[in-house]
Amino acid sequence: MSSFRKDPFGEAWVLMSPDRGLQPSDFGSTDTPAADSPLVPGREGELPGEIQALRSSHSRSNASDWRARVLPVVGSPFGARPFVISSEGTYVSGPASGYQELIVEHPDPAMTLEAMPREHLVDVLRLYRDRLAFLAERPDVAHVQLTRNVGRAAGAQYDHPHALVLALPVPNRWVEEEAAAARAHHDLHGRCLFCDVVAYEVERRERMVTGNDHFVAIAPWASKTPFETWIVPREHASAFTATPSNRLDALAEVLQNVLRTFGAALDRPPYNLILHTRPRADDASYHWHVEVLPRLTRQAGFDWGSGYFVNPTPPEDAARMLRQASSLFEVEA
Repeated sequence: MSSFRKDPFGEAWVLMSPDRGLQPSDFGSTDTPAADSPLVPGREGELPGEIQALRSSHSRSNASDWRARVLPVVGSPFGARPFVISSEGTYVSGPASGYQELIVEHPDPAMTLEAMPREHLVDVLRLYRDRLAFLAERPDVAHVQLTRNVGRAAGAQYDHPHALVLALPVPNRWVEEEAAAARAHHDLHGRCLFCDVVAYEVERRERMVTGNDHFVAIAPWASKTPFETWIVPREHASAFTATPSNRLDALAEVLQNVLRTFGAALDRPPYNLILHTRPRADDASYHWHVEVLPRLTRQAGFDWGSGYFVNPTPPEDAARMLRQASSLFEVEA
């Protein structure tokens, strides 16, 4: 059975998932053709019953006329079981409690987020928001996150457009580090760290990628990977789950511009999209954002051994190349 183990030398929790195991296909580039996707309309009977769906009021649950749908993840290592911590000598562990959902974003298996009709993408973003909000309210959940893995190199299980929602009883180490930095900055300066970064980047522009009245896309100052791009609300907002519906269209615009620019500059690379939102209800100093990381390099021994990320493309160069690659927009102040 899967379990969480806490690293005794740090704060990280590691998921031990022996049922998943490594398969021979994990070592090759054997993407399932989009045409063979098990997520297409007409194959609903081969999958677990849907949790939620976007469909007409005349449709019925699990019928094939859906526009987007939410499913339990088949073979998920997580389960709705009590998270009871146990000790073994100096070691701490707990069962793999949690919830994992698959959001199928469009009926067309070849659809991409950047090509999706804007109105449909806004509906998908609303679905993201509503699922995260629902799971975040559960008393046994400490952290919720959403990820999109696009391409085999980014860990995608399907070519079909989809996202994964995860709700766990243990914290996310990266989000906790960001939240701690945000709290420290607020305690010292009385201001939001993310808001200060956004204001500085908008003024300087050298790491700006795109933006509109409500969101900016920047190549972060200390980008961990080449062409890493963050999409950040201009106004302070700690939780994505509280985003008003009238802001989702603006988010969709910037997100599509970023991905189209990746396509033009980087030839549609595999990428990971990760949504970071407030880890706790009282973390008002946090500022939600979307991180998009093209998978262009691999970590080597130096990265693992030193604990440093090595980025061969400084964010100033990356932002300039992304701006030059696209004629779809002009950076707005």
